[in-house]
Amino acid sequence: MKNGQISVVVPCFNEEKTIFKNIGKIADYLSLRFEHWEIIAVNDGSADRTGNELQKIKQGTNIKIINNSENQGKGGAVKSGILESCYDTVMFLDADLGIPIEELEKFMIEIRSGYDLVIASRFVPGLKLVRPVQWHRKIMEKVFRLMRMLIINDRNVKDTQCGFKVFKREVAMQIFSRISVKRFAFDAELIFIANKLKYKIKELPISLQNPPNSHVRIFRDPLNMMSDLLRIRVNDWKGKYK
Repeated sequence: MKNGQISVVVPCFNEEKTIFKNIGKIADYLSLRFEHWEIIAVNDGSADRTGNELQKIKQGTNIKIINNSENQGKGGAVKSGILESCYDTVMFLDADLGIPIEELEKFMIEIRSGYDLVIASRFVPGLKLVRPVQWHRKIMEKVFRLMRMLIINDRNVKDTQCGFKVFKREVAMQIFSRISVKRFAFDAELIFIANKLKYKIKELPISLQNPPNSHVRIFRDPLNMMSDLLRIRVNDWKGKYK
């Protein structure tokens, strides 16, 4: 039996080499398993031919395209896509399919069982690593996790940063209407908001492929993430998440 409805948001930045193939994989999976579905691809100011590749896909796929003239950051791209969604279940995943779309079925089981949002996690038992994590990414992950716990005291969720998250639509609307962080630390902000609003969160282990190419900048992004964590704390003090 097929699932009901889902909106899938895919933030895209300079993905011309793989986006046609990967959107096709997502569409094939959804068409077999959902009665109603949509893909919302957010072209976040790409400097390559990502926009052209998305237009090719649009000719034969149930896809909406949002084009940002300038790069807004992953958080800004995901937010714009989520707020354009229309179906009862909403998710986002990375365009490189580092976490394969086939993982979605077990997330849907948890949504149907009553969880408000279900998130991929590298730090719960059951993780399968298809390709090892690069050494500098490991260090960045550990440092960010420590700083997240120290600055915003967010300890009930082990891993905020995996780019594969599934929401009930009304929950997604409440969270993303409050999000202010536009770059990579937006995941930490959305979990912080979900906790403030007392939503039920489930972490699931996944199969992780760790594509060798990444948009994370080794020196600049950790500083940006630190700044964003401080912004989340200040926003909370000012009551912006109520």
